[in-house]
Amino acid sequence: MTNETNGHARYGDDVAPWLLGALDDDERQAFERHLAACGRCREEVAALRPAVEALPLAAAPVVPSLELRDRIMSVVESEAQLLEAAGEHADRPPKAARKRRRRPAFGGLRPALVGGLAALVVAVGVGGYLIGNSGSGGGEHVVAAKVSFPAAQASVHTEGDQASLQLANMPSPPPGRVYQVWLKRNGQNPQPTRALFVVRSGSVTIPGGIKSADQVLVTAEPPGGSLQPTTQPVIVAQTA
Repeated sequence: MTNETNGHARYGDDVAPWLLGALDDDERQAFERHLAACGRCREEVAALRPAVEALPLAAAPVVPSLELRDRIMSVVESEAQLLEAAGEHADRPPKAARKRRRRPAFGGLRPALVGGLAALVVAVGVGGYLIGNSGSGGGEHVVAAKVSFPAAQASVHTEGDQASLQLANMPSPPPGRVYQVWLKRNGQNPQPTRALFVVRSGSVTIPGGIKSADQVLVTAEPPGGSLQPTTQPVIVAQTA
């Protein structure tokens, strides 16, 4: 099947936005259907993925000033007040007006050109993370995790006795399920934690930290969690 007949000309520009989690749900689902049939897009995904996965480590953290944090929070609060005054649907475009957005700026993007885009993502991501954690004293340890879903990313962050799972672009758990965090030590069976979540992106606290755990696992379980895993792990982090 040629690039023209399998739709590559239409979806080729979406490779980098998909890896960065920048597509909306409709665009993401359409691109993933195309990806299953397009070898060229799969090659570009494989070529760009190392650069995308390196983004969280690509810049040295700098704690923002209190003045910067106050300015950002002032803007956030002002916009929240405007949305509240305008009504809950004020920031949603009419469905009839929705159409597929094209991104000519991403056309033909290759690993050598990812740097500029990476700089923007790192600046926003690191700034947002540090604003929420400007009181920490350093010493954080980060372990990247293996994730079963192509566009998703996860990492385990530990500092002293504190531990959390940082997520990006995870799919929702299957219907009637939640994600549950497990700790595995010395080849023993995974031990359940009280960390249950359904968020796709964000931070999940692991109560009690991970202590001497060799692995941090995530599985999809019934609401309320399980005493032992009932499905295969979708996230695996080697922490020792």
